Amino acid sequence: MTNAGPQVLILTQEFDPTSDPVITTLAERGARVARVDLSYFPRRLTVTTSDFGGAPRRRLYDRHRDVEIDLDDLSAVWYRRPTAFDFGPDMGEAEKQFARREAMQGVGGILRSTNCLWVNRPDVDGVSELKPYQLELAKRLGLRVPRTLLTNDPQEVADLVAAEDRPVVYKALAGGVIHYPGAFPGGLLTTVVGDEIHENLERVGHTMCMFQEYIDKAYEVRLTVIGNTYFPVTIESQEMDSTRVDWRGEDAEMPYGPYRPLPDDIVKKSQALLAELGAVYGALDFIVTPSGEYVFLEVNPMGQFMWMQHDLGLPLGDHLVDLLMKGGPFTRGEVTQVGY
Repeated sequence: MTNAGPQVLILTQEFDPTSDPVITTLAERGARVARVDLSYFPRRLTVTTSDFGGAPRRRLYDRHRDVEIDLDDLSAVWYRRPTAFDFGPDMGEAEKQFARREAMQGVGGILRSTNCLWVNRPDVDGVSELKPYQLELAKRLGLRVPRTLLTNDPQEVADLVAAEDRPVVYKALAGGVIHYPGAFPGGLLTTVVGDEIHENLERVGHTMCMFQEYIDKAYEVRLTVIGNTYFPVTIESQEMDSTRVDWRGEDAEMPYGPYRPLPDDIVKKSQALLAELGAVYGALDFIVTPSGEYVFLEVNPMGQFMWMQHDLGLPLGDHLVDLLMKGGPFTRGEVTQVGY
């Protein structure tokens, strides 16, 4: 008996606890679920598209699991966190560079050609992750964002610190994760700039750096958007020293606050931002000032959500499953806010 449920492709790495419960629920609801990592290509994963021999065909074939996926039959793809192509130890570096370029064009182009729902397409994620672009777009749409300096010129930073009578923070553009060989990844949290900046100004010249005005906080909001469903979570970041500047600094007990639905204008502007980016899923961060003003910080198109499901009982995974089961096309429309 053939399972007629929707075909869903999950592109993620081997160890990904966030995707596991979603995959389980999809299967329980009758979906045909295939989990594939791009590191399987080319030694384990075969990717083929052809117009020869009759009807056109496009397929992925996982040789280890003996699983074939008809790309034209896909309802949805969840582009979660796949790892890079793996060409093995026997190929020389020059050949690997050539093979990687060919794979990016071929595999990327084939997957991009699928006519199904993507949460989110990798090209959408790539553009959406550009923090300077996010900030400019948010300003254009009427959201308040912190005043920002982006530079690799140490003198620009020295001049800013000297001129400002309010605190300035440094914030990494790409999440701040540093992978040291043989160790767990380290992270750079948002940090208030102190006197040590004068001794380390030359480091600004090593790469692009982002400095922003420090915004006084009443509390913060992590907003997870799954399709047209909004999950705003209040974080009382000012109640703990470890979360006062950056709530990611707390790894034991997050200081959640009561559910507070977003104002209509913030919903409308967030919808416009995600529509402009083309993102179906996004995790947005806001500061709420003592006067009640929302200040947009960033949107992470691949932000984690399972921690809030575990802590607060929010049905985030179920709503993602609903979205993947339904498939495309997706359009932004009326918003439903879900509390806890």
